[in-house]
Amino acid sequence: MTVKKQALGTLCDGQKVSLYTVSNGKMSFCAMDYGCTLTGIFLPNKIGGGKTDILLGHSTLDAYVASSSCFGSIVGRFANRIGGAKFSIGKNEYSLDKNDNDANTLHGGYTRLDHFVWKSAPIEGKEGCGVKFTRRSVDGEQGFPGNLDVCVSYTLGKDNRLTLKYTATTDKPTPVNFTNHAYFNLAGGGTVLEHTMQSDCEGYLEVDKNLIPTGKIIPVSGTAFDFTKEKPLGRDIAKTGSGYDHCFVTPAYGKENSAVPLKQKPLVVAAILRDIKSGRKMTVETNLEGIQVYTANSVGGVIGKNGRVYKKHEAVCLETQCFPDTPNKAEFPSCILQPGETYKAVTVYGFEF
Repeated sequence: MTVKKQALGTLCDGQKVSLYTVSNGKMSFCAMDYGCTLTGIFLPNKIGGGKTDILLGHSTLDAYVASSSCFGSIVGRFANRIGGAKFSIGKNEYSLDKNDNDANTLHGGYTRLDHFVWKSAPIEGKEGCGVKFTRRSVDGEQGFPGNLDVCVSYTLGKDNRLTLKYTATTDKPTPVNFTNHAYFNLAGGGTVLEHTMQSDCEGYLEVDKNLIPTGKIIPVSGTAFDFTKEKPLGRDIAKTGSGYDHCFVTPAYGKENSAVPLKQKPLVVAAILRDIKSGRKMTVETNLEGIQVYTANSVGGVIGKNGRVYKKHEAVCLETQCFPDTPNKAEFPSCILQPGETYKAVTVYGFEF
């Protein structure tokens, strides 16, 4: 197991950015402290040797700075959407950026966490070796209340499991919902429509025309959203409109779990992604009740790594998270972090090749 750190570049304000490469001798990943960004995951090829990068992204720091795609980066303070760009806690109403359809907040608004340099350091623990990122999001940043002290870690084990951990504490009640916005393509290129997915998610969130949840959970049975039996992502994608961009309800959700603190919830399997041709497989485990399945519906024409022009559906994002618009939905499990509590979310990507 090795962790190597190197200077990546300097931002226009003089902040230095570092890149970490973590390897277990079989696979490796790279992450930079600009936006806690996973810049690459490298899996071995069965034929011809070498390794293939299974993440979409950019080749240069400048391109990440200019990008709005969140390739591989941290997303928060509240991942996904908040309807009406506002919410209330008690008698206090908080207004947020309307950066989605001029009406809602998406991924925290304009002051995005992936456009900050975080403090970073290599780490070693029971999950393996990796890197830890820390940052204080000050009271009022993005419109959210409370000073929020955040720690994000990415560690790789000898068992080819990449563990993402998010912890946070606050001095005021505040919504918290973090995820990583990695765009996966297990083949390393082409669309993911022939990738297969299997999921034990038996429901998904109904949304309105602006993709804001109505509060209703729809059974997946008999719909295009039914992945309880393994099937290609492209089989029913035409029935969804432009593609999947929906929050599925993981087995972590349920009446028996609704009152269990997040830090005590066990990991559940939220999705299994497979590319038959390369033989690669990725299992996603999490303690969160939601997983947003997004088939890269808007990346067509984006210039990515090595100047490649990405196509629509060239990747799939599997964003583990609390339910979207939770601050405005009393029927959803609460996402409000209280002073004295610790937010603790875990996602594990397990690879087979």
